[in-house]
Amino acid sequence: MSNLKIKKISIKDAKPNMILAKDAISSMGIVVIAKNTMLSDINYKKLKDNGINFISIFEKEISEKEFSNEILIQNQQYEKITDREEFKNFKEEYDRKLVDVEDKFIAIGNGVGVDKEDLYSIVIDVVDKVNCKSDILCYLAQLKMQDIHTFSHCLNVALICHLFGMWIRYDEEEIKTLTLAGLLHDIGKTKIDENIIKKPTKLTDIEYGCVKKHAQLGFEIVKDLDIPEEVKLSILMHHEKVDGSGYPLGLKDERISQTAKIVAICDIYEAMTANRVYRSGICPFEVIKGFEQNHYEILDTQLLLAFLQNIVYTYVGSHVVLSDSTEAEIVFINQANLSRPIVKTENTFIDLSQKNDLYIKYVI
Repeated sequence: MSNLKIKKISIKDAKPNMILAKDAISSMGIVVIAKNTMLSDINYKKLKDNGINFISIFEKEISEKEFSNEILIQNQQYEKITDREEFKNFKEEYDRKLVDVEDKFIAIGNGVGVDKEDLYSIVIDVVDKVNCKSDILCYLAQLKMQDIHTFSHCLNVALICHLFGMWIRYDEEEIKTLTLAGLLHDIGKTKIDENIIKKPTKLTDIEYGCVKKHAQLGFEIVKDLDIPEEVKLSILMHHEKVDGSGYPLGLKDERISQTAKIVAICDIYEAMTANRVYRSGICPFEVIKGFEQNHYEILDTQLLLAFLQNIVYTYVGSHVVLSDSTEAEIVFINQANLSRPIVKTENTFIDLSQKNDLYIKYVI
């Protein structure tokens, strides 16, 4: 019992013999259910009414008898993500599939046909290594210690698109199409000079013009392949904006494929949180803040709101470092200010929406 580990689950997945590993806390900082409570007779409506959608439980289910012996309140320290066995398995599979992505992209670029089921299985094999699928975002963040390239960016966007599809309750075929669109969205960059793609300083106007051609180039590569039309349109349209300010066609809202609109959101989020040769990845909560302040007019509003509301909840229970170097745990999301949640330090609750001088610096 001394090696019990903690995992986060949706309250919809809670079972009677599970033990709460952390306090379930309301938006007012009130403990609704205390840690070490067995979930045998829990009022789930009470949790929902208090804005609690996820809880932390011990990984192993235990019996009433074991629970009464008081032998589980050990080893409750926060386990670093990189120390989790699941993360190690995820990373191992991710690294293997990254090689497959590169091979497939090169083959497609050389005119070889594509098997969409093979492409989809690349992403699903990585997804299947994770029990709580929302943890994929935290795991991806831990992979970004070095600069990434087109292939890893595309795999990351595909994984995020897959999650997005589940969040908005797409059916199996719709999720598959969205995932493939995310995986292939930047395939046109394989036709652009790598020195431009990986340039460590600001691009010149001419170089930026070359990069902007990747959407059209990608469409030319895939237009005759046996893949869904939505995937082809997403490759062409993932840089279009609803106000018409995007490229390559300057399309407005109703003329942009919905799949392309979703890929655009996932693409921007991934690109901003990832490391680049010219900067480190930006903290997810700073990216969320940027989305809230600057992107509602250029991205689909309903899809962006669905993305932000779901993505912030994946970080509930995560440990973070604040701008004053204090370590804290995210315990509640402020619906009116998604980028500034309530956090808990060793013995204090801090509502970041009320502390303009304090913010989340990075996720541990």
